Amino acid sequence: MTISGESCLLINGELRPASDGGVFHNINPATGEIAGTAPNATAADAEAALAAARSAFDESDWSNDLQLRVRVLRQLDEALRSNEERLTELTLTEMGAPRQSCASIQVHEPLAIVGWFADLAERYEWSQDLGTRDTIGGPARRWVEREPIGVVAAITPWNVPNQINLAKVVPALAAGCTVILKPAPDTPWTGLFLGRLLAEFTDAPAGVLNVLTASDKAFGELLTTDPRVDMISFTGSTPVGKRIMEAASANLTKVFLELGGKSVHLVLDDVADMGLAAAHAAIGTGVVAGQGCALTTRVLLPRARYEEGVDAIANMMSIVSVGDPSDDSTMMGPLINAAQVDRVSAYVNDALEQGARVVCGGHRIEGPGNFFEPTLIADVTNEMTVAQEEIFGPVLVAIPYDSDDHAVAIANDSIFGLSGAVFSDSPDRAKDVARRIRTGTMSINGGVWYGPDVPFGGYKQSGLGREMGVAGFEEHLELKAYAEPA
Repeated sequence: MTISGESCLLINGELRPASDGGVFHNINPATGEIAGTAPNATAADAEAALAAARSAFDESDWSNDLQLRVRVLRQLDEALRSNEERLTELTLTEMGAPRQSCASIQVHEPLAIVGWFADLAERYEWSQDLGTRDTIGGPARRWVEREPIGVVAAITPWNVPNQINLAKVVPALAAGCTVILKPAPDTPWTGLFLGRLLAEFTDAPAGVLNVLTASDKAFGELLTTDPRVDMISFTGSTPVGKRIMEAASANLTKVFLELGGKSVHLVLDDVADMGLAAAHAAIGTGVVAGQGCALTTRVLLPRARYEEGVDAIANMMSIVSVGDPSDDSTMMGPLINAAQVDRVSAYVNDALEQGARVVCGGHRIEGPGNFFEPTLIADVTNEMTVAQEEIFGPVLVAIPYDSDDHAVAIANDSIFGLSGAVFSDSPDRAKDVARRIRTGTMSINGGVWYGPDVPFGGYKQSGLGREMGVAGFEEHLELKAYAEPA
């Protein structure tokens, strides 16, 4: 499949190539072939973007003109919806997302973020009256106002690029911040296209959004160490998040971090339909080829019904169609690159060496592209590497447990706490168990928590802060207290 890509950075309202004309290859993961090129931003481009974002925040009316911000977001919403098919083709080509997933989590569903935050900004209580009280200086009327934090450096990953680009950029703009977006080098076009739409179809002042793409993953360090940045918003691995937090400490820059996960899919022993409850675990594996931080990849099954649950998951995995993302019947596409295939293979081999067994899958799929079989590993203990580390591939591990207390202990025995799921024929029992698991989001009996109004983030080493929802909006705001004589 041939598709024209995106060739321009967005800096200070101008769509332009990298300052030295440099480009890097954008690889189609379904074929392993070069799909096109993207501009390879330089340090000079980063400097220009930083200066533009700082100037737009400090010198334009953007941070104070709520109606302008709402108008721009509504214009962006219309532009995105009018170009959904273009965004789908870009996502399919550079990320390998099947059309089925583009019609849901990869493209269509994230578009709701824009309008939701435009509505929120309009109805938000920007000022809160604290009333009058006697103070050491006499009666005073006090109130609190919220104002934008400033310049936001948004660094995004490749696995759900549209969702995370919008989840970072839109709330920041709605709050009155200016943004420098640095998409992952594996998926540059979707981020560049977002910049193009804002530049060409909205009334956004120059510098409000800047988009930089670069082949060097360390390029983001130019943003995370600069004192002109007031907030760093990063989604990615926990090790990189730790390095960003360390870099931010030099300037005490605020950080939002959405990091790794190893979430549980807990099936309680009172479930009558073990097949349905267990098979739910395989759904996410197909949608994003297991490349999702919030996927439930540790499946906890009651020991007395362990093999029943394992068989149900394996049966579901056997019907997941893997192949060409452009084929409407494809359920699961490729992994993002060859290195990720090697990583997944290494985890499977390590599990075998530690005494686990592969029930289905376990191998890369021969031929062009970066495909790996949907894989289920059984006879896993929670101490094994595959139960503790994020694999980021289509691999589930099945762990037996003996009681609710035992299951909760396994669930919480992790450095992560991002998401999870509990299934029970007793909704009250499911909720009681779910409340004991330390994690940022939780599905009860298949309920879907995802939406622009739901705050997303994790406990422990899954990150700091929340994205989306009112909480995600307020991450971009400062509190200022006022008082005047009553």
